Amino acid sequence: MKSENKIRDAALNAYKNDAFDNGFYQYFKERKGSHISKILNSTERKITFKDITYKMLNDWERAGLIDNKREGNEWRRFSIIDAVWLKIIKELRGFGMSLKQIKIAKTSLEFQQNKCGVSMPLLEFYTAFAIGNKMPVLILVFNDGVSIPANYTQYKVTRDFLGLEHHLQLNLNTILQGFFLEVDLSATNKNETPVGLEEMELLAFMRLKTFEKIEIKYKSGKMDLIEGMESVSCRKRIDEILKEQKYASIELIEEDGKVTRILRKIKKKL
Repeated sequence: MKSENKIRDAALNAYKNDAFDNGFYQYFKERKGSHISKILNSTERKITFKDITYKMLNDWERAGLIDNKREGNEWRRFSIIDAVWLKIIKELRGFGMSLKQIKIAKTSLEFQQNKCGVSMPLLEFYTAFAIGNKMPVLILVFNDGVSIPANYTQYKVTRDFLGLEHHLQLNLNTILQGFFLEVDLSATNKNETPVGLEEMELLAFMRLKTFEKIEIKYKSGKMDLIEGMESVSCRKRIDEILKEQKYASIELIEEDGKVTRILRKIKKKL
């Protein structure tokens, strides 16, 4: 259980911001009336696999990578989300990943499963946008198996300013296109667009790399406030620290009656 919680925490930490929370949870809050969710989870559509054999399916089922939804000896029926996951398994096996690592990938994509009411919430959320909005989506798979979907902007910002461990990349748009040959699902909006003032200020906060934590506050769907937490020298006077920034608050950390650390939270109103 502890290892599963650790995996879920790793997936969650990649998305810990108000913008993602608002979109992600709003999507599943309205899921019962959502046509796209019904389509993605329906097993009525006939899906065929040219490169996945019955033996593979039986082996993956025994390993706990896929669920047995059959009754008796009836044929397996797969939803679009099921099919995408099967293709991910096939690709990861092709890269030499073990069944244990792929089980961790499965647990990652099942983040908030009970709360959202679907098998793989993260995978469904990004699949919906990859299909409906042609949003370019990568599935990042790390050495231990932890898997995180990311759109192009999320990936690029994280890679350029926060750094990424070595990982595999699977193109979700390409996987989906393989199931819908008659529909053009190729990703659009791949080119960079000029950033606005809010984005520029956010990137500036990240480039400084002196901040231990950055939080973005949203109001009416737009970035409203950026808060950065940094450590400052204990040798400075409190009033000097406060005067250095127009909007700031400080936190003193004491040990054995002495101040050992001062944290300053800087606020930037957008």
